[in-house]
Amino acid sequence: MKHFLLTILLFMSFVLLGGQHETLNYPWVGGLNACQFGRMDLDGDGMKDLLVFDRHGNRLLCFLNEGGFGTIDYQYTTQYDAVFPRLSDWAIFADYDGDGREDIFTYSKGWAGIKVFHNNSTLGNIAFESAVYPYLTSYQGGGEVNVLATDADYPGIVDLDGDGDLDILTFGVMGVFIEKHLNQSMERYGCLDSLVFERTDLCWGRVAESEEDNLMYLDTCLFGYGLVVEKNDFRHRGATVTVRDLTGDGLLDLLLADVDFPGLTMLVNGGDDTNALMVQQMDYPPSNPVNLYSMPVPFFTDINNDGVDDLLVSPFDPDPMASEGVGSVWLYLNHGTNANPDFQLYTKSFLQETMIDVGKGAYPKFKDWDGDGLLDLLVADINDRITVFRNVGSSQEPAFEQMSDVSWDESGWSSQCYFDVDQDGVLDLVEGNASGKLTVYHGNGSGFDWVTDFWGEVDVRDYSTSYYGYSVPCLFYYQNQLLLCVGSERGKLFLYKVSDNPVFEEVGYLWDELCDGMPESFGMRSAAAVADLDGDGRLEVVVGNFGGGLQLYNADIPVNNLEVSESPNDVEVLVFPNPVQSQLHIVSPLRYARNDVRVFDLMGRVLIEQKLGSQETTIDVSDLDPGIYLLSLTLDRGVVNRIFLKR
Repeated sequence: MKHFLLTILLFMSFVLLGGQHETLNYPWVGGLNACQFGRMDLDGDGMKDLLVFDRHGNRLLCFLNEGGFGTIDYQYTTQYDAVFPRLSDWAIFADYDGDGREDIFTYSKGWAGIKVFHNNSTLGNIAFESAVYPYLTSYQGGGEVNVLATDADYPGIVDLDGDGDLDILTFGVMGVFIEKHLNQSMERYGCLDSLVFERTDLCWGRVAESEEDNLMYLDTCLFGYGLVVEKNDFRHRGATVTVRDLTGDGLLDLLLADVDFPGLTMLVNGGDDTNALMVQQMDYPPSNPVNLYSMPVPFFTDINNDGVDDLLVSPFDPDPMASEGVGSVWLYLNHGTNANPDFQLYTKSFLQETMIDVGKGAYPKFKDWDGDGLLDLLVADINDRITVFRNVGSSQEPAFEQMSDVSWDESGWSSQCYFDVDQDGVLDLVEGNASGKLTVYHGNGSGFDWVTDFWGEVDVRDYSTSYYGYSVPCLFYYQNQLLLCVGSERGKLFLYKVSDNPVFEEVGYLWDELCDGMPESFGMRSAAAVADLDGDGRLEVVVGNFGGGLQLYNADIPVNNLEVSESPNDVEVLVFPNPVQSQLHIVSPLRYARNDVRVFDLMGRVLIEQKLGSQETTIDVSDLDPGIYLLSLTLDRGVVNRIFLKR
């Protein structure tokens, strides 16, 4: 028996894999890093679509909900991009006037406050107008003062007193206590269409944030006693506030995350309908706590259309480096109810797994990597780690396949461009850098000679965005004219004519001829590669950004993701409960095809066999005798095995 158990365990670790690849659903979306989420019916079909706001570049992405009951199917679209207002750092989509259309609360950059856009959409026509600018105010201390908000604090905007209008929770000036700003719209006017606030509580929930870690002091400010905060004490800056009844008792509990810490802390409300009192704290969700780079922000919504809210989590830290880059959008499916949720981790790369995402930063270049005469796509990240997308198509119909086993490091590759600028038959070197300027080196056949650090007097800095430029050059010919494209910190692609003049002429207007639908900005730290990939005489443009992804213009080129090796632990298949009495639930990620499932006893006999109908399947094991069993799932990547115990 001992030998057979060892055989079973070895069988569990065996996965049949062999060069399988999948076509990415939307490879050219642009990657994701640090996201917040919202729901809105964009196409008027009665279903809530998904909005994704990536604060690293202030990019808003729209995904139409095409799923049926219990299924996840979101299709990326750009048709609504132009109608949304410019958002900054954070966004909360919430209906403040009760008209059934989600309005937008966002950070008012430069004002330490919150501005609001009202949703004026009609059927088939999405539209917004400014409702509050430059910031929301609240009556506090004898006068109207801005409701304090920063780019590093995510407020809670929710109905706290049950009267239908939206109230606000935010950290105060000292950043230790949570202030409550109660909306007076119903009290004053008997309707929901006003945003009139009054600060009614300086210490909501009776909690205070620790100065040294992410723990909270409970019962700190009752009756004026508790924690004493000196005026010169400042906490580490940044926190996210989310309010929701997570225990089913009708009271609003609190989810907090703090800068420099990777988890979510749940604080249980033990007060009453009028006065919140947090009495207990724990990591959240209990079954598999969040562990993201820094300061995660949660969002509750029904992702798989089963009528129960699921949980999405992503980093919120304003530091562009404070994100995993890849694996930074965690999805927990709710196997309980809204009143008593049971969140089980489904994937750590929701939406990311269906797009090109190389992490933080994407710096593309075209190069015949394998010498087959076709241009391949090489993409560097901020660490100059290069991912190769081999062209497996033809000279008329290119197609890329990610070579996940051939990455390497090459210092400076992301900001360098090799091109024969002076047409002497020898490659020259043009190099960008954080200053936003360009350095040129003349190729001499055996090396490079420095020429200038201010080539063409190009400077792509934008001081309203940053003191840095992060220039990334790309040179190409268009109608026999040598053009210089320069990516930048602000996300704009600058375009210049290269000439003998000391100052290059900016010719951004030519983008209208070169590309269909070229936006003003690609988010943050843009970089481009330009070439005629399909031989039609028109240039294709691939643009990378800090989200780690790419956007493609003038073509529709498929991308396959080749995964050379993968172990059962890498495939996030959930089998629960374990031990089980009657009903065993199986959840497999959407990216894997559904095939069949078998249950074996320790003698290797098949006891149960059925098809996997969707990413969620339930099998009845009530007729099995108590003992240890092997569950074997055949997916499109091979066989994944799990052991479970029958009580």
